[in-house]
Formats: sequence, structure tokens, C-alpha cells
Amino acid sequence: MFNSISDGSEQFGMSLPQQISRFILEKIIRGELTAGDKIVEEEIAKELNTSRAPVREALYLLQVKGIVDRVPRRGTIVKPFTDKDILDYLFVMVGIIQQGVDLSKDSWTKENQGEFHGLFVKAKQKYNEKDVIEYQNHTEKLFRFIIYMPNNKALIKFYEEANQILNIFAQVQWDIKTMENFHPKFIEFATAILESNFVQAKEAISEALKKGKG
Repeated sequence: MFNSISDGSEQFGMSLPQQISRFILEKIIRGELTAGDKIVEEEIAKELNTSRAPVREALYLLQVKGIVDRVPRRGTIVKPFTDKDILDYLFVMVGIIQQGVDLSKDSWTKENQGEFHGLFVKAKQKYNEKDVIEYQNHTEKLFRFIIYMPNNKALIKFYEEANQILNIFAQVQWDIKTMENFHPKFIEFATAILESNFVQAKEAISEALKKGKG
């Protein structure tokens, strides 16, 4: 993931510890690190060509999220991460996006609708190109647009927390079939937003995310 990184650098708007925590989380979701495995700071630091300090901070971030645990005399241990955990995050994400839809109702100016439509068009283009990763990126930008529009700091915080895990899960687990299952309800969701049919949009996003689980 990293060829060479140094303390204090930022890539893609993320701090170095956040990048490292994402790297470790990817390993867990892929099954390269499983429940009970010990995460050795020195090994991660060597693998990523960085010092142990940002690795230690990354592990703290994962501990706060309940992904790893500090065990006396054992160090940092991977906690169980099951399909139920993913479903729990999906359930929360559905509620967050639905809340975003409700809070954004009075913010749909022509300018915002135009920007949203532009994101929608790009997502559909990536679907037609069968580019799974870029399709994920563009659909996430569309969801993010809705979440950030009301400028509700609590909503944004909850979204970012859940999205970090679900986004990595999607990148690891999604394939063309998953994308094809997700897409029709995504189309329904975005179309309903553009038509100001917010009730339908909330129903569609619930179904879309369920199908995105696979």
C-alpha cells in the first residue's frame, strides 16, 4: 500500500495514523489478520517503512472503534470481526443516510441538484464501464454530498466512522455481481432525490445497502 511514508505526511486527506489504521483494517477484513492475532508494532512499521509512533497511534484509533484490544502482557490483539458486525454497521449507515436525506430537504437548490446530478451521471458511467472500484468511489461521493449538505457535525462524524469500515469492506468484497445487485436500487434512490421524493429515497437506500452486503 505504501512504498515510502514518513511521519506527519498526509495522503488523500488522511493523516498518517489514519492511513495505517486503514491498512491494518484491510488486513482484518481480508482475513490476513484474524481474531486473536497479535499485531506487532515493529512489524507493521517495517512493512510500511515508517516509525512505530504512528503505528501505535493507528492501533489506538482501531481500539477506540472496537476493532482491536489491548491485552495485558499480550499486546494489541484483533477482536472478532464477523458478518454480524458488518450488518450492524450497515444498519447504522442506513439510518445515517436516511437522516441525511431528512435534514437536507430544505437545501436542494438548483445548484445543489445540478452538482448531485453530475455525481449521479459519473456513477452510472463507471457502472457501464464495469469499473467496480471507481463505481464505489462515485456512489460514496454522492452519499457524502447528502450527508455534508446540512452541515450537521454530529451526522458527519457518525457517517465517517461507519463509512471507514464499510468502504473497506466494499473494496475487499465487492465484485461485478455485487455491483449489479446494488445498482438498480441506487438508481431508484438517486432518481427519487432529484424528484424530491424523499420517502422513496429513504426506502431505496435501505434496500440498496442490503444488496451491497452480498
